[in-house]
Amino acid sequence: MYSAPHARAMHRLIASDRIEGTQVCRHDGAPLGFIERLMINKVSGQVAYAVVKAAGLPSVGEKRFPLAWEVLHYDRRRGAYLVDLTEDDIRLGPSADSGFDWGERSDVAHIRPYRPPSFWGSSI
Repeated sequence: MYSAPHARAMHRLIASDRIEGTQVCRHDGAPLGFIERLMINKVSGQVAYAVVKAAGLPSVGEKRFPLAWEVLHYDRRRGAYLVDLTEDDIRLGPSADSGFDWGERSDVAHIRPYRPPSFWGSSI
């Protein structure tokens, strides 16, 4: 009979529902919001981007905005994803409130503050 080790093992995989709700902060620790959902490429299975709901940003409100998955870096010590964004980047970037189509990547190709990855410029 198998018994789990007492020490907590580090895994490379994580269930998406454990990522949803995880805080997103700037590198200085200032909170930007939390991950509301992940958008996954149906063909490749790769995470394309996270939908982040802003929280605690007076000039932004409760805006939902996309962040390319590769710009989020998990900090084990904080238990949060870190990203190099300013409040202005979020305020001026694409959002659900501005009519952003979560499944269409061409909408984001021209947005400069988010430095869109090549994924959004490709035809998938």
